[in-house]
Amino acid sequence: MKLLRRHRRGFTLIELLVVIAIIAILIALLLPAVQQAREAARRSQCKNQLKQLGLALHNYHEMNQSFPIGARSPISAPNWRVGILPYLDNANLYSELNIDSSSTVGGFSSRREDSGSYGYGSGPNAALAGLLLPGWNCPSNGASANALGQSPTYNNAEAGQTHDYVGISGAAPDPGGKVGTTSIVTGYGGIFAENGMLYANGVTRMHHVTDGTSNTMIVGEQSGLVGTLDIRANYHGGWAGITTAGNPASMTGSPYGAGITTVRYPINSSTDVCTTTSGCDTVYDANTVLNSMHYGGTHALLVDGSVRFLADTIFFDTLLQLSAKNDNQVLADF
Repeated sequence: MKLLRRHRRGFTLIELLVVIAIIAILIALLLPAVQQAREAARRSQCKNQLKQLGLALHNYHEMNQSFPIGARSPISAPNWRVGILPYLDNANLYSELNIDSSSTVGGFSSRREDSGSYGYGSGPNAALAGLLLPGWNCPSNGASANALGQSPTYNNAEAGQTHDYVGISGAAPDPGGKVGTTSIVTGYGGIFAENGMLYANGVTRMHHVTDGTSNTMIVGEQSGLVGTLDIRANYHGGWAGITTAGNPASMTGSPYGAGITTVRYPINSSTDVCTTTSGCDTVYDANTVLNSMHYGGTHALLVDGSVRFLADTIFFDTLLQLSAKNDNQVLADF
């Protein structure tokens, strides 16, 4: 009997190319969905981190009958971020610090990374120098938590962590039209408002929030870019306080600081804020932009502990009203 041989036929080059093309199309269709899922997870984590900050702020208020000082003078006295460390499982670290330190540590004649310790390179708060703690940076932010070598050198990387969550010292102009709620300082400082929740050299209590805790922002996300630049409220380092030339109580002179911002710009504004390396005579150190890498807006922590996503299409007047605690205006939907 004659055995018949079956010849196996392989794929032709055209068939192989068709299969590769189909696989490439499927990958192209699936990749955006995968990226969206990953961003959704990062955005959720960012939101949860803000909720943890809100819980810490509430615990601080319960223990001290006030929220922490937004930023202290002099620069060596840390800001509100340090004040809530014990309520973020960092009690041991906090016990090493002296938040009431009035000693000047190092020089701060310039904001360049090679110009000095900016308040805590040594001395009572030396533990903060170069310190990177989890929970203070949004995972959607591609910029470094320690922005060494960036240009311009707005975030003083040598002095520690570059944070993505900034305290709201208020809004300018005051949405309620009150007199004396903002201090317009000369020189490099810009406007340091005192109509918000976390302002310089002062404290706010729950009963001061006459607009309602669900209508007032206490911390905003700041994890995006201003144009093409990384400008977060980290002047002299993310844990640092403020310095003033003159009377700290009245904020006269030319103050510089970290940890807080006065809301003066729309969300995700591309306006450059203090982008020169030699000084900021006509722009505003104190007035950095609320922004994010999330599509369409940024997160905001309200005084009641909730976190809302503020669209970058929000009415600017509404944003100003959210940033002030006592403007007594009717807040539009947001």
